Amino acid sequence: MKDFARKNHWKDLPNIDKFDHLHEELIEISKLLRYKNEKERIKTIRKQRTEFVDGIGDLFFGLCRLANQLNINLEEAFKFVSRDIINKYKGKKGEAKP
Repeated sequence: MKDFARKNHWKDLPNIDKFDHLHEELIEISKLLRYKNEKERIKTIRKQRTEFVDGIGDLFFGLCRLANQLNINLEEAFKFVSRDIINKYKGKKGEAKP
């Protein structure tokens, strides 16, 4: 990501725009599923797969850029958090209920 930013002449300094970009992408994806029951959500995910792939890709790319701007290694961050999450839910069944 650092090379990509450099090649495109981006300063890639931390800024609020990247947070706003990630927020907008999340809203776009969530709108596709909002106010639907489980059956409708499953159908929508299948029917609009391209939109979800695009949205997840945009989120991931934006997150990579943000990590670069903050000088954070994504792999290390994921390992750090995943250990905590795995330990937190060890032995529990199912997902957390709202």
